[in-house]
Amino acid sequence: MKSAALVLLAALAFAGGASAQLIAPHVQDGELAVAPDGKPFVAYVRGSSLRIASRAFNGRWQTGGAGAVAPGAALVAFAAGKTGPIAVVLGPDARSLLLVQGRRRTQLAAALPPGVTLGWPGLVLDRRGLPVIAYTRWRQSTHDSVLVLARMDKRGRLSRQNLTSGGFPGSFVAPPAAPIFVDGRVHVIESYGLDGAVGTIEWHPRGHGWTGQFIDAGNGDYPVGPLFAAAGAQGTVYAAWTQALLGPGDLPVTLAVHGRSIQSDFVLDRAVTTGLAATAAGAEVAADEWVAAGEMGLPGSAVAWAGAVVGHGRKIELDGWLADLASAPRGARDLLLARPGGLSWFRSPRPPQIRLSIDATATGAGSVLVSGRVRGAAAGTVTVYRERPGSTRENAGSARLAADGSFSLADRPQARPLLYRAVYLDAATRIPYAALLREPVL
Repeated sequence: MKSAALVLLAALAFAGGASAQLIAPHVQDGELAVAPDGKPFVAYVRGSSLRIASRAFNGRWQTGGAGAVAPGAALVAFAAGKTGPIAVVLGPDARSLLLVQGRRRTQLAAALPPGVTLGWPGLVLDRRGLPVIAYTRWRQSTHDSVLVLARMDKRGRLSRQNLTSGGFPGSFVAPPAAPIFVDGRVHVIESYGLDGAVGTIEWHPRGHGWTGQFIDAGNGDYPVGPLFAAAGAQGTVYAAWTQALLGPGDLPVTLAVHGRSIQSDFVLDRAVTTGLAATAAGAEVAADEWVAAGEMGLPGSAVAWAGAVVGHGRKIELDGWLADLASAPRGARDLLLARPGGLSWFRSPRPPQIRLSIDATATGAGSVLVSGRVRGAAAGTVTVYRERPGSTRENAGSARLAADGSFSLADRPQARPLLYRAVYLDAATRIPYAALLREPVL
């Protein structure tokens, strides 16, 4: 009884400890995973090395090398189970796939024929903590694809199974895929686009083969980046991804839900999808919106990012690039944010709820009135920044919140066009809630 009580106290202390911890200085992207006991892990690539950081029960982070990766390789999937963290690395030019488990490194796909590349893969762990990986092999000349499911057994033996044949589905880009477990059986979600039609299919075993159910279909061009899938309560399946609509020039984020019925909706008009969490209240999507330098009449291709958590009918904006989102024990949320200082981890004991709005009006004589409101906070201050994509942002000043959460600040910028961003640091979690102006001040 004494040992059990100590374990419980340690777990509670760990879950309620301080967050807002810088994990990787000068690193701007990574992946987040939470083990079954609530322990968070962060993986990222620095130079030619895969690095994995873990948080001990005393609240300190420890980072170690997980081996070298080829120049141009990217970390594309990450999970943590009973046996520790597991990463998947997509090789240069999307022509190799590496599974990293501690010191064990297993090639999932390599030595591909000319003209064949791999789609963005997905990773899930089974009940024993063993990895299951889904990916596609795609031929550029014909647009044909093959969906592959790879599994590792407890002895370290790898097996692969082709789930589709005949080149279906054809796609203008290599289809992304993600596996999940539904009622103990593995399902695979795959998205594609060809000739103005897009579709996302949930594949599941049936008899000696596999059958598919469309969970989204319509007009569009192709998926962009990864696809994320998660299983909720009572066998509900969630999937989220970004797709291109070249006609209107949009990149909407789609959330599909397959429960008793199937529904899919755009939850953002233009964003890059970076994560998906299944929670007791439903799905929450991590994504990043942006304002590009060219949209402001500035030279270059730099962008200003605005991270967002979307779910339950609301959008919560954060300061910087939201690299990942995870559901943690007892309703907590883990966030991985890239800000000017690097990659930071945050844990909130409840879902993020603070929302900011911002407006800026040129008032003459070179001055700008910046105003807005913080909803969900009763006191504190807001820091206002001047931003131009590709340049270091400037602190324009701070404004104290009024009783109704409103704020205002008069600024005299030296250069235009520019954007303004308001940032509110939550006192309890240090999460930087924010609002980035979408229309520049000219």
